[in-house]
Amino acid sequence: MNLIKSSLANLKGHKLRVFVTLLWIIMGITSVILVSSIGNGLKKQVSDSVNKVNPNKTRIYFEPTDYNMMDMSAFLKPFTNSDIEELSFTEGVERIGPSKDDFGMGSMYSSDASFDKKTTYVDISQLKKDIKIKAISGRNFSIEDEDRKVVMIATQNATDLFGDPESAIGKGITINGNIYEVIGVVDESSVIPEDINTNYSSDIYQESAYVTSYMPKKAFDDLINQFSSPQEINSLDLVVSTGYDVFEVANTVISKLYELHPEINGSYNTDDPTEATKELDSMISKINQFVTLITAISMFVGGVGVMNIMYVSVMERQREIGIRRAIGAKPRAIMFQFLIEAVFITVCGGILGIIVGFIVVNYASNYLPFKAIPNINSFFFASITTVITGIVFGIVPAIKASRLDPIKAIYK
Repeated sequence: MNLIKSSLANLKGHKLRVFVTLLWIIMGITSVILVSSIGNGLKKQVSDSVNKVNPNKTRIYFEPTDYNMMDMSAFLKPFTNSDIEELSFTEGVERIGPSKDDFGMGSMYSSDASFDKKTTYVDISQLKKDIKIKAISGRNFSIEDEDRKVVMIATQNATDLFGDPESAIGKGITINGNIYEVIGVVDESSVIPEDINTNYSSDIYQESAYVTSYMPKKAFDDLINQFSSPQEINSLDLVVSTGYDVFEVANTVISKLYELHPEINGSYNTDDPTEATKELDSMISKINQFVTLITAISMFVGGVGVMNIMYVSVMERQREIGIRRAIGAKPRAIMFQFLIEAVFITVCGGILGIIVGFIVVNYASNYLPFKAIPNINSFFFASITTVITGIVFGIVPAIKASRLDPIKAIYK
């Protein structure tokens, strides 16, 4: 107890030096918690994305030999409706059809829409919960519309078919032989997802937004699941029956596509599910390595600060140490006193670092596309690390203090 009191009294006498050392420790612990929390959040987001993917599903896509034709691949007709009908009889194929979200644009259906001998080309999406839209004419969707064949069309589509948006309301347009009532015309300036990063202005978003027409989920699903398919098929979604190897069935389908298109100038490919798993494992491993590196650097910097303050403390207190040794204090007691001081500084810095780190993580989550997730392991690891840092970097100055010659120390 006397050792603890003596240690605390000495630390109070050097507040500025202790504060600077605490600052190093706090910054180190905060960076460890922040980086590990970001890593946890990223891993969770990736894992959630992987879990949402049907393990029996893969995509088959076409790559032209001439990469200048990449954006014109649809004109090469690598996939046709007759291909889909033929491939559906392949062993192991449960379902195959045009991809619903080519090029990452979300579930979309493209086709012709007509009214009174006038035709326009429409891109139709399902109205999801994360998208809020307004009607420039007519009205928005209501609960009663969930089981009806209704649509909100884009302004350009309304102009092509009816001359102006107001004239479109209440009319029926034909898409793939089905008639859909136009209940509204989309106000394109309002189409902004609720979860879009608030750092982006709506003007910037609109420059890159792809304006579509919208349908309720049931009407959209009925439309997209019809036998008829979009005019341009860029890739195929393949669902493999249970018990079959996804990669093997996909390769069989690709071989048949080459037979159906023997002279096509390009290659058919599929995503290898094992490669995706390997990439995920590799990414998680690199995140862990990065966190470990940040931890080592942060703790080393903090440890050097602790060692520095303890060395300076030993030099300044040589006379005190000599007197204590002369009146009977054992070297072990001197060593433990300096160790207690080092551990006390690092533990206090660790506790404050954990508190600050938690605050910083919550603040940083507002500016990330995913939520940073601190966990108990991060706090436990940070706490243990601070204690070890205090002992490791404090023991050398403590040993030096315990080995001082009392006579020389007194007269220095």
